[in-house]
Amino acid sequence: MSTTRFMVMFSLAVVSSLAAFVVHLALRNQNIAMGYEVERSRADALRLRGQINQVRLELGARRSPLALEQIGRAELGMVDPDRVPTLIAGGATRAPRASGRPR
Repeated sequence: MSTTRFMVMFSLAVVSSLAAFVVHLALRNQNIAMGYEVERSRADALRLRGQINQVRLELGARRSPLALEQIGRAELGMVDPDRVPTLIAGGATRAPRASGRPR
């Protein structure tokens, strides 16, 4: 009876050791997979930071006065305020005098 009990205990120990080894391998593989995922996420974050910096630079360049002036002139057809022609409809043909004294 002692031999049967020993064989049962030995078999139980072998099975539990095998199960622990399988669990260890599964956790190790999961840990490695998570490490690769973390590295991919870090690379994506670095790439996105670079894109954010590029967009910020582009936004700053578009907000500069020179760029705004070029967009206004080229796309919107705007001109400087001092270059706008002023037309007076129905006005006198002769320019008025500078002073209000009669001649």
